[in-house]
Amino acid sequence: MPRKYQEELVARHEEAHRSATRETGRDLIRTCFHVVFWVLFGWVFIGFSARTTDVGLGWVLYWAGFTVWIPGVLFSLLAAYRRGEKRGDW
Repeated sequence: MPRKYQEELVARHEEAHRSATRETGRDLIRTCFHVVFWVLFGWVFIGFSARTTDVGLGWVLYWAGFTVWIPGVLFSLLAAYRRGEKRGDW
């Protein structure tokens, strides 16, 4: 292969690699924000459960917090994995 074409090919592949790395990094940051959102959203319910004077409502809010928190984080991580699979990250 002539040197000129080889250099062009290498330059195109390096640019594609940089673009893919940037996209993966942006998706990682996006996933981190989603996870933090779901954790804080669940903590809001748990915080309200600690502040209420009604025991029954307190338990409902407590379990609602966990019901929002845990599946939200799980689905955010699974969605990130699925997007990574589509991109070919792993």
